[in-house]
This record gives sequence, C-alpha cells and structure tokens, in this order.
Amino acid sequence: ISRKLRKYRGCKDMNNFDKKIFSLYPSCVLVNGKNKDALYDLQRQSYSLIPHALYYILTKYNKQTIGSIKEKYADEANIISEYFKFMLDKDYGVLCEKNVEVMFRPLPHHVFSPKLITNAIFDYDKNESYNLMEGIRQLSLLKCENLELRFYDYISLSRLTDVLKWADDTTLRDIEIMLQYGEDYTFKNILNIRLLYPRLRKVSIVNSPKNLECIYSHEEIFIIYTSQEINDESHCGICSPWYYLPKIELYMESLSFNNCLNAKISIDRFGNIKNCPSMAKSWGKFGVYTLSEVANNKEFQKIWFIKKDDIDKCKECELRYMCQDCRAYIKDKENIYSAPTKCNYVL
Repeated sequence: ISRKLRKYRGCKDMNNFDKKIFSLYPSCVLVNGKNKDALYDLQRQSYSLIPHALYYILTKYNKQTIGSIKEKYADEANIISEYFKFMLDKDYGVLCEKNVEVMFRPLPHHVFSPKLITNAIFDYDKNESYNLMEGIRQLSLLKCENLELRFYDYISLSRLTDVLKWADDTTLRDIEIMLQYGEDYTFKNILNIRLLYPRLRKVSIVNSPKNLECIYSHEEIFIIYTSQEINDESHCGICSPWYYLPKIELYMESLSFNNCLNAKISIDRFGNIKNCPSMAKSWGKFGVYTLSEVANNKEFQKIWFIKKDDIDKCKECELRYMCQDCRAYIKDKENIYSAPTKCNYVL
C-alpha cells in the first residue's frame, strides 16, 4: 500500500456515514462469477464471497455517497448499510469525503519478466533416467529462480544434501522438494539441512504414517507430513481450497497468462522435456535436447498464453485468479480450452 494510502487505513469514522464515499483499497479487487462474486484482499491473501448485488453497487456506484446509493434502493436501505459495514469490518476500504481512487495508481493488469523461464518441475525416480545435476545447471543458464523437485522413490539425507549442494552458485532462489517418507526425515534433520541450504523453502514428505501428519511453518520454510500416497505425476492438477491463493503475483499473472504453465519447463521421470510432467506432449529427451532449445521454441510457449478467462467453467468462476490452472487433465482432450477434470467446485 502506498504511503499516501496509509493515512486512510482505519478511516472508519461513522459520523455522517451516509455522506461518505466508500473506496476500496487498490489491493482489494472484485472478481465476478456466474452465481456469486468474490473480493480478493491481495495484501492479506484472503478473500470473501459476495452477492451479485454488492458487486454491482461497488462497481456501478463507486464514486457516489452511501446516502445516494440508499436513496436509489430505498426498500433495501438497511441492507445497503450492512453491506458497507461488512466492508469496513473486513477493512477492504475507507470512508472518505471524496473518492480516493484517483489519488492512487490501480494495480497493473499485466506482468512482465525479463527471464524466459521463471519456474521448473523436475521429477525423478529410481530409474535415474537423466542427469539431474546437468538439469539444474541448464536451469541456471536460463536464469530460472524457482524449482520444484519431486522424488517418487526414497532418497537418503546425504543424497538430498548433494542435490541441494548442486544448487549453490546457481540462479535458483526457491526450491521445493517432495520426498517419500523415511525415518531419518525428522523435523530436526530437515531444519538442519535448511540452515545449510536456505534456498529450501518447502518440503513435503508423502506416504508418512498417519500419526505424523502435520504442517510446520518455521522461519520461511514449510514442512508438510502427509499420509497421501504420491507415486507418480498423476496426482497433480487438483483444484482444491487448499491451493487457493489470492496473492498479488498470481492474480496479475492470471490476467494475461496461464497461471500454472507460464514460463515453466519440466522434465518428467522418464527424462522427457515437457511443459509439465503430467502433459502428454513431449518436446524431446533431455540430453538430446537442451532446456534452452525447447524453451525458445514458439510452439512450446503457446500454452503459456491460455489464461483463465479463456477456459470453459473457469471463465465463469469467481475464484479463477487465485486457483492455479491445469491443462494436463481436461474434460475434452481435443479442446485445449476445456474445463479441468479435477475441479469439483460448484459455480
């Protein structure tokens, strides 16, 4: 929030309530849906579902006093008052003598990165079908900063530290790792590794005993123990409230790009270079082709531009800009804009 806007924070003076104008903070955005709408608080990374009526009022009469709005809906004046009290209780905006939106620049509706590849997924199993160290080296040549590593077979602590050591002196800044449970993967051991390799930001330990299930958040690292069995890439692509993230970077990216596949490159457990390990299309074997060769292929990049507003069902969903899209598991394989099969959200 800009310094100018901070002075309005907490401006909830209820005196002359009807004479005031309610203005949303720039970090609070409205998203319309088929049967309901949503208000994202991108700064706090939270959201509220709201009725169409409130969405309409906030967009149609955003420069008018609350009193003038109530005059237009005299029979629902009490409801109008409750709407704005709700907005103030949630701290979604301010009451002011004049509309303050003109005083602040709105959020940009596009995102730009100078890097061709910003994120990657590498899958690995006991077949060891490709050179993981070489893959990390090539990611660094592409200036990639985010890597998700998914191991479908158990690896030792020493093997894990070797992998993280390879990431030293590279452009990688955030590393997420999925591991198969082993008794040596204790919370203490993971934290000790994190102290040596601060790039490690998230560790998910799957196939864990039920009694160990939990989520730790500790000094910029998440450590998750889950009993879920994940043995291959088919578990990807699930749309769930667990993954809803009303975050400013995701919101801005979603307006112009596919919010899962944009600027992403992957290697599946068989050594195939793909947009995502779950995708059917392979762009060649790693080792035969370099990551740079594939990433610069315009055909490879096409899927980056399939945004939520283009996709069946998603384009009518009020949560579309906080829910990451999957183009690997879709209802109609012949239609790349088809709705995701793993979404059970009811519009």
